[in-house]
Amino acid sequence: MLFVVLTSSVILLLYALLIISYTFGWNKIKKISQEGFSPKVSIVIAIRNEENQIAPLLKSLQSQIYPRDKLEFILVNDHSTDNTLALLEKLNLDNLQILNMPEGKFGKKDAIRMAVSKASGDLILVSDADCIFNPNWVQTMVSYFTNDGIKLVSGPVSFNKQQSLFQSLQALEFASLIGSGAGAIGIQNPIFCNGANMAYRKEVFLAVNNFEKDSAASGDDVFLLHSVKAKYPTSIVFAKDENAIVTTASAQTFSDFINQRKRWAAKSSGYKDISSIYASYLVFFTNLSFIFLFVLLFFNSCFFPLFAGFYIIKFMVDSFLLLPVLKFFNRTDLIKWIFPFELLYSFYIILIVILSFTKKFEWKGRMHKK
Repeated sequence: MLFVVLTSSVILLLYALLIISYTFGWNKIKKISQEGFSPKVSIVIAIRNEENQIAPLLKSLQSQIYPRDKLEFILVNDHSTDNTLALLEKLNLDNLQILNMPEGKFGKKDAIRMAVSKASGDLILVSDADCIFNPNWVQTMVSYFTNDGIKLVSGPVSFNKQQSLFQSLQALEFASLIGSGAGAIGIQNPIFCNGANMAYRKEVFLAVNNFEKDSAASGDDVFLLHSVKAKYPTSIVFAKDENAIVTTASAQTFSDFINQRKRWAAKSSGYKDISSIYASYLVFFTNLSFIFLFVLLFFNSCFFPLFAGFYIIKFMVDSFLLLPVLKFFNRTDLIKWIFPFELLYSFYIILIVILSFTKKFEWKGRMHKK
């Protein structure tokens, strides 16, 4: 009994300190405004079988309020087998380059590497084909580079508002991930970001490993972040600005959801950044402890006060970060799900960790190895 109490208490304390530090980092981040700064920007997007996304994507890109002579769009076709290319040629877009990946090259990492080698912009702005952008997205992200010391900008990403419980829970979890990543950047200890919205200097991408040594199928975002962090420790910022928010779709089916999360989890096995490894293990063991205490209730009711205390404290700590993050994303409708989601989330985390050992996941109709 004493061992369980001490172990769970220490783990929860460390977790609380971690989340509180991220909350402090989130609150520390300020908006900046630098209108009139307009360097050449190359927007890079990898596409694969996106026939249903191309029209809204191009419309959203076309709506950007930014000097057209300072903006180019590079879409890299990753061996699409549907009507994506035909639609691209039909819809057209000013300053658009369409690159086709050669045989033997595939995935977002190869697509970005290929696009950057062809890019004429000093700044690279990366997103995904299923995203929609605020008209001021480019200008807002670019404004952070007025400071020559900034090498990489991580941007906010949010799921589209949808009404089902399944999609609401996805949006809540995703907001917690974006908030944690931003908070870590706010305390100058970046651990992860989202590849649907990030910008960096072209010269920096070429100066770091640019994925050459990364064998994981995913991780175009986090591994680059770690490389930039290692070479330029204080050069990463988060664009905490509503105009920088990129919206994307959540998984529509449970199978898609599991495959997506397995893909995300696969990145962690390649982490070399100590802070990222520490955070990953601490979150895992916190949720494992939560489940362990829940299971103990079925054998001995005397564990109920410990379980209830763990539940309430974790809920309070998570809410401390989630409330300002959800307010920023205008998703306060999700607040009501924080408390009931706590225990469910713990089971989900353990499930994803277990499934990640299967070493394979499907993405865009293609099987990937871990």
